[in-house]
Amino acid sequence: LGLNAETAITFGTGLLGLSGMYAYVDPKGNLEQYGITKTDASGLDNMRWAGAQQLTGAAILAADPEQAVGLSGYYAAWNLIASAPATLATGFPKAAIYGWAAVCAALGKKTLSGDVSPWALVAVWGLNGIQQHFMQDQVVDMYGANKQTKLGKSMMGIAGQSMMMAGVYMGALTQGKSQAEAFGITWAVGGLLVTKFAFTEAEGLGAPKTGPLVWAVISAGIAYACLK
Repeated sequence: LGLNAETAITFGTGLLGLSGMYAYVDPKGNLEQYGITKTDASGLDNMRWAGAQQLTGAAILAADPEQAVGLSGYYAAWNLIASAPATLATGFPKAAIYGWAAVCAALGKKTLSGDVSPWALVAVWGLNGIQQHFMQDQVVDMYGANKQTKLGKSMMGIAGQSMMMAGVYMGALTQGKSQAEAFGITWAVGGLLVTKFAFTEAEGLGAPKTGPLVWAVISAGIAYACLK
């Protein structure tokens, strides 16, 4: 791609934000861009949820690296509240949604003040991401939500991918990595996850592999530019 680290960070952050905005505002149109024309309410609501996660991830990537972890708690709270219509429609209870928003905001405040280790929020992002990416049925059962369709579970997995990327980025920063190193590691992980989607889920949803593989190539380029 011919990018240096600074340009790659700007490009990657903007790309993730624009993708999230499109998915949040027009989930059906976003899915159609990837060749998924057969949609359902579960899929669309979870696509909107995934878009919210991408937007939040972009906000974390755009934040001052020294404050990114603490700010992520506030961003998570805003995300949960803003996407509540979609998550409520999928059957997730209000108590869980607003309870998590309160917990994340409190952790954000305590992290920024130095009263709580940043690893607490890193764990929240990472563990929730792992659950939503790999264990959708268990997440649904744990919260007593509605049974999700195949498309709904797949889009919940995309949301989990963004959470995992955020967790990886903040974990790397907390370990003392530079912003460029953390960014590169994050996009390398994202590239691997989207490649997995291309070969394990896309065909079952009626989507060609092209779209996710383009994301994989872009992710690899961003990772290379930041880590070289």
